[in-house]
Amino acid sequence: MNPKETARVALGGIVAAAIGIGVVLGWAIAPAPTARAEAPTETPPAERAEAPAPPEEKPAGEEATPKKLTPEEIRELPILKRFEIPADVPIEKIDTILGDVKDETFGYDEPAFYTLVSVVSKLPTDLMKPDEETVPYSQLLSTPSSFRGKPVTLRGVYMTVAPWRVPVVAIAKDIPHLFTCTIREPPMEQERPVATVVVLEDPMPDFKAFDNVRVKGYFYKVRKYEGSKGVGYAPMLVAQRLEPDVSGAGPFAGPSPGSLIFSLGSYTPLAFMGGGLIVLFIVFFYLKRMGRSATDANRRRLPHRIRLRRPDQPGPLENRGPGGEGGGQGPQGGPGH
Repeated sequence: MNPKETARVALGGIVAAAIGIGVVLGWAIAPAPTARAEAPTETPPAERAEAPAPPEEKPAGEEATPKKLTPEEIRELPILKRFEIPADVPIEKIDTILGDVKDETFGYDEPAFYTLVSVVSKLPTDLMKPDEETVPYSQLLSTPSSFRGKPVTLRGVYMTVAPWRVPVVAIAKDIPHLFTCTIREPPMEQERPVATVVVLEDPMPDFKAFDNVRVKGYFYKVRKYEGSKGVGYAPMLVAQRLEPDVSGAGPFAGPSPGSLIFSLGSYTPLAFMGGGLIVLFIVFFYLKRMGRSATDANRRRLPHRIRLRRPDQPGPLENRGPGGEGGGQGPQGGPGH
C-alpha cells in the first residue's frame, strides 16, 4: 500500500470515529421522551399560588361581564356615551339609584342626576304641584340623607337662572335644555341660605328677579358652590317648573325696599357716583344758561354806537338841494339845475 492510500484510509477512519462519538454524546445528553411523560416536573406550592389562573371558558352565546370603569376612565370616554339611563325607573326605587350620591360636592354631571331628571320629566303635572307645607332650607342642609329622593316644597325669592344643553342623548331628544335656578330663602334683609333648583321649563318668560316663587321637586343633594363671599352650600332639587307664590302675606308679599338695598348693596357706591355726576351736569348747564341770559340782557341795555370821525377826513356831503353839485338826479328823480 502506497503512502497516499494509507493517508486516505486513516482520514476516513478519523471521520467515522468523530461521527460515532457525536452520536453517542447526543444520545446520552438528550432526555428520553418516555421519562419526561412518565415523571412530570411538579411546580412548588409557592409558585403554584402565585401563578395566575387561566381564564375560564364561558359557554357559547354567554356574554362576558363588563368591566367596571374607574372615574378617571369614565372621564376619558366620549360625553355622549358616558351615561346609560335606565328606560323605566319607578319613582319608588329612585332612592336606590341615588344611594351613591355624595353631599357637599361641586359637580352633578353623573348618571344618578340624569336618571332623576328622566324620572321627573315623566311624572304627571298634578303630582308636581307645590304643597302648602314647605321645608326649611336649614333642615335640608342638616339632614340631607333623610330627604334624598323625596319630594319637597320650597318657597323663596327668584334670583338667577342659567340654561345649559343636556349632553346625554338618551334624554336630550325629549329635554334638550335644563335651567339651573337660584332662589333665596326670605327675608332678604338678612343673610339667608340659597337653593339650587334644576327645572325642565324655562322660567324667564314668566318670572323676573325678586319674584316670589314656590317649587316642588325631588331632593338630590347638598351642593357645594363658590359665591362672592367664599364657599357655600345649597340644597339641590330637580323639578319640572317654578310656580308663582300668591300667598300674599308675610315675607312673601314682594321684595321690600330694604331687600332691594340689601341685594344691591355692592352697587351703592356706583349709584352715588352716578347721581353726583348727574347733579354736576345739571348745575353746569344751568349756570351756562343763566350766564347767556345775562349777556343778552346787557346787550339790550347798551346805547347805540357812535362813529367818531377823524379831523383830517372829509365829512358827509350836505344836502344841497335838487341835483346837488354835479348835476345828478334829485330826490324826485328830475334833472338837475
